[in-house]
Amino acid sequence: MDNLLPKMGLAIDSELAVPDAPNYRPPCWPPKSDWPVVIDANGNVISRWGDPIWRLDPWAGIPLTLNFGDGPFTKIAAPIDSENANLLRIIIGWWLYGPNGARGHRTVKTRFDQMRRLFALCAQEGILASELSCFPRIADRIPEVLQSSRAREFLMLLHELYERQDTLGFTILDRTALTRLEATLPNHETRQTPFIPPRIWRY
Repeated sequence: MDNLLPKMGLAIDSELAVPDAPNYRPPCWPPKSDWPVVIDANGNVISRWGDPIWRLDPWAGIPLTLNFGDGPFTKIAAPIDSENANLLRIIIGWWLYGPNGARGHRTVKTRFDQMRRLFALCAQEGILASELSCFPRIADRIPEVLQSSRAREFLMLLHELYERQDTLGFTILDRTALTRLEATLPNHETRQTPFIPPRIWRY
C-alpha cells in the first residue's frame, strides 16, 4: 500500500486539483473520516471523507452532490447503512484518486449514481455489498435497479473493481457472479440500419 500512495492524486479536471493542494493526495488509504476531499478556491473545506454528502460544486462550477445515504433521511435518496456507505466512499474515492482517476465531474456523478443503486439494494436487503457474491438471489436483482442503457458500462466498472480488490480491501462481485450478471443483462448495443431511399431501391 505504501508503494501505491505516491501514485495516487486527484485526477479531476479542475484548477483546484494541484499537487500542493491539501486534498490532492490522501496520506493513507482509505483516508480518515476527517480528511478533506473537496476544498474551494478560498481554502475552505467543503466536504470531508466521512460526510454523508460530498459537494463537488467547486470542481463542477454548478451544484453537484454525492449523497452516500448515511445522513439524515430524505425522500429523494434511499438510505444506506454506514457500513455500506463507507464501502461506497472507498470506491468513489478510488475513482477520484486512483492511478486512473476520473477527470470529469460528470463521469464521477454518473458512476456514483449507478453504483449507489447497487448499494441501496444491498442496504435494503440487509447485507454488505462486499458480501453480494454470497447472495446470488440478491445479485440477480441488479439489472432491476440499473439504468439499462448503462448496464454494460456498469459491468465493466465492476470488473475493474474486481481487479483492484487487493487495493480496495474488498470486492463487490467475484468472477462467477460477474459472469452470471453479464448473462442476465439486456444487450443495448443498437444496430443502426442504414436508410436507403426508395429511389435507390428502384435502381
